[in-house]
Amino acid sequence: MTASEIVPRGRERHLPRVNPVLLVLLALAVVGLLWSTGVLTTLFDISGPRNIVWIDGRVTVVPAGSADGQRLLPAVPVTTTGSYAFEHTGSAGVPVGYDPCVPIRYVTRPVGAPPESDRLIADAVASVQGATGLSFESLGTTDEPLVEDRSPIQPRYGGGWAPVLFAWSDATASPELGGEVVGVGGSDVVPAPRGDGSFLAAGRVLLDAPDLTTILGRPGGYASARAIVTHELAHVVGLDHVDDPTELMAPRAGAVTELGPGDREGLALIGQIACAGS
Repeated sequence: MTASEIVPRGRERHLPRVNPVLLVLLALAVVGLLWSTGVLTTLFDISGPRNIVWIDGRVTVVPAGSADGQRLLPAVPVTTTGSYAFEHTGSAGVPVGYDPCVPIRYVTRPVGAPPESDRLIADAVASVQGATGLSFESLGTTDEPLVEDRSPIQPRYGGGWAPVLFAWSDATASPELGGEVVGVGGSDVVPAPRGDGSFLAAGRVLLDAPDLTTILGRPGGYASARAIVTHELAHVVGLDHVDDPTELMAPRAGAVTELGPGDREGLALIGQIACAGS
């Protein structure tokens, strides 16, 4: 029966009696469910409704952005010109990137890591942070399992989007590292806390440990290995490949071991996007 229907006389419905104690317990259970998923606080958020997404079979409130909407690091001005491309763009070609008002948390999975792995990651992070003005924050190591379809929100890391994961594997355990692929990197496109905007979150850098170990053993190998890790991290923050061998974002590793002019231009623009807000 819908709200607009009328029950004629002679067909009255006699509703069963409800135990008031059971009714209270049921109400508390519903409130608890809504509270645990964040839906209740979202519905009664006087600053505006938060977006909700469906993740791993459950309703999940999109993590909040910065409380004050202030950048953590100054924006990097564009001072170079070259070839660059964005993985994802929004309206008017504006790149989709990480929120510059919250730190990009990252973790490392040390299983199978080659020598100097910590230094490689630290150098790549420093390079991309300097080129984007995005603030990175290490959360240390993790034992997170390697899965291709990684969940963007995981209780092991507390609230917020899952941190960027640096991990080591090989082509046998991770088929995506097959052939000449030495590394893969990327992030999820996620909704803003409020409104219609999109951002990047929950990135992953997966590196072929045997291949990187071989490269590190060559003369000048550290610079080449660092370039590969930096290339993949640039994918994580939103840069795509370009058909220009003078740029680090060329699809095949070459003689270039530092960010090129187009790489720096694109990364600076990615770091200049507006904050997500809270």
